[in-house]
Amino acid sequence: MDTFNQFVKYVQLDEEKRILISLQNQFESYLQDSKIKSMVKEAAKSILKDDFVQLEIGKNICRVTVKAGTEEKNLELVKSELVKGLEMAMAFLAQMHNIKNQ
Repeated sequence: MDTFNQFVKYVQLDEEKRILISLQNQFESYLQDSKIKSMVKEAAKSILKDDFVQLEIGKNICRVTVKAGTEEKNLELVKSELVKGLEMAMAFLAQMHNIKNQ
């Protein structure tokens, strides 16, 4: 989970039952890029499928609205997919670093 915490402050439900994904401050600028916003939205739709309702992106937070009654299930799904994605990204970066140093 250390890799996860390097990038993500928390993933939780807010009082409106939206899934909140808060990034560490040093990654705020990425969420302002329109291409990144589009990629995040497509990833959310792909992961959540028919449960996806809306995505709002703020300064360093993403708010994902899902169908009523699916919030807890989708919160766990988002957490596990974030962990998997970050692990894959870190493995890729480590591999690229090893190739570069050979």
